[in-house]
Amino acid sequence: MIKYLIDASAICEFYRPKATFHSYDDCRRSLSLKKHITQQKITNKAIIFIPSFCVAGVCNTLAKWHLRNGILTEPQYKTFFYTFISDVHDRKFFYSCDLNRYHNINTTEVTNIEHSTHTEFDVTGLPIGTDKDTLNEKLKENDPRDHCGKYYLSTFDVLIIAMGMELKRIHGTEIHLLTKDKRLALISSKKPDIFPKPYYWPELKVSDLPHS
Repeated sequence: MIKYLIDASAICEFYRPKATFHSYDDCRRSLSLKKHITQQKITNKAIIFIPSFCVAGVCNTLAKWHLRNGILTEPQYKTFFYTFISDVHDRKFFYSCDLNRYHNINTTEVTNIEHSTHTEFDVTGLPIGTDKDTLNEKLKENDPRDHCGKYYLSTFDVLIIAMGMELKRIHGTEIHLLTKDKRLALISSKKPDIFPKPYYWPELKVSDLPHS
């Protein structure tokens, strides 16, 4: 059986309104991925794990789409919200995993890679200890949208990889991590023997997905 671990950014693709897509091709590709993974799940070819804290992350995004961005009407928001809650309840679609002490222990392996891989200092060539304003100014010389935040994982991101490590250890098979976070995918690719195998959703095709 295929074992997926999905973060909040990728979970939201299963409830994402068309208005949030930048192009028709992007929408069609995402829908194809969603359809394929859903088919794997309902035919018992896959199980989809999600970290329990990602439930709050998805609910937050749905609320933002409705209240802050205005791209979901009240009825649409309620439909997406309660559909998601139903999909999590009793492992109907997503299998919610709670944090445990082993996930915390595993984080050391992740942070050692996180803070020594493709950092803002590597990218800018500036010495370690350079202040953030100077770093951001240098980063924006090549890309006005670039900033230091792109070169950091959040603590929750670290825990997602750590959870994937533990699932991999328990099940003895590959754990396939789906995410829209480019750095999360990068860091998770650095230790394929112990980290979950990452799939970066914005560049993913159905043919790239694992098949049973």
